[in-house]
Amino acid sequence: GWGTVKFVETSLLCFPLGGVLAVNMTIPNTLIRGSVGGEALLSVRYMSFSLDLPVIKWQLKKEKSVTVVQSIGTDIIGTLRPEYRDRILVFENGTLLLHNLRLSDDGIYDVEISITDDIFTGEGSITLTVDGRSTNSFVRL
Repeated sequence: GWGTVKFVETSLLCFPLGGVLAVNMTIPNTLIRGSVGGEALLSVRYMSFSLDLPVIKWQLKKEKSVTVVQSIGTDIIGTLRPEYRDRILVFENGTLLLHNLRLSDDGIYDVEISITDDIFTGEGSITLTVDGRSTNSFVRL
């Protein structure tokens, strides 16, 4: 009955913070190099005790932060900005793949992974440098 449910809830809360109620994110490589026309894999991994799909948000720090993509699991939410259409893939572990790199992709990417049941979100950032040395670097479509 009702008493058992309450007991389960309180016993969950007895775990130390960072145990059950946080998303733990690891970033194997915080500095990524790419070149124009190539691709970059902004690799992250997260752990959570929740089975819910994560909300993944990638932002590029410019003068003000620009949202690159938001997704629930691998399903992208809303409409991508024109400059990112057809150039982005999000993986289940939060990793972002950018295709067909442009010089304007250069910068610091902040990633945030949150899950409904978890109080604390996982946060991190990855710096992407894009070299413009390929022959077609200044072709603008």
